[in-house]
Amino acid sequence: MPSNHQDVYQDIHAKLRSYSEVYKFFTNLEQRGDVKRYCNGSNIAGRWFFQIFNREFVEELAQVINRALGRRRKNPPVLEAMSGDGRLTEFLQPLIKRRCIATDSKDGRYNIGYPKWVEKLDAMEAISKYSPAFIIICWEPYLSTTGIDIVKLGTPTAWIGNPRMCGHTDIFEHPYIPLQSKYALSRHDYFLAKEFKSDIFFFNCKPEWI
Repeated sequence: MPSNHQDVYQDIHAKLRSYSEVYKFFTNLEQRGDVKRYCNGSNIAGRWFFQIFNREFVEELAQVINRALGRRRKNPPVLEAMSGDGRLTEFLQPLIKRRCIATDSKDGRYNIGYPKWVEKLDAMEAISKYSPAFIIICWEPYLSTTGIDIVKLGTPTAWIGNPRMCGHTDIFEHPYIPLQSKYALSRHDYFLAKEFKSDIFFFNCKPEWI
């Protein structure tokens, strides 16, 4: 990677990049001791990063969602609740055959720059409003039990994150299927040692979709 300051602090989510490119970028940051600083908004776009997206990871998620959606006559949307700046929804939309909606309570917990198209709604309000066919939760706030309430609704749900660092571990008392993605990257990983801590966990989903 180029060593000048601007390239080191580029917005890695400005576009959807390959796993190899993203992994190399964060390996370089870790060598500088800058991963946490970068993920806490010290990048050109001022983004906060929790899950770090790449093309292969997003494609894996999209494939499961599309299999879950099937060929139903009705076309309820896919909902990303607690979406932050909605970047995952932006990356998914071209790959999903339904409208994808991003919502967030925008409670000010993190210094996130929310685009106007991310609708200000808490998760349960958003589900009530849109009756989605599929729900995505990516890095639910630590110790939040909203994910548990969502899973209890019975709607197919993808929960993305590190089980020890976000949401509430009681969610895993409900049946789930881990994707065990080799493309999952997060702010808490050790890139040089290849120690990765996050995954996609599917609830209310059939094994043949995964």
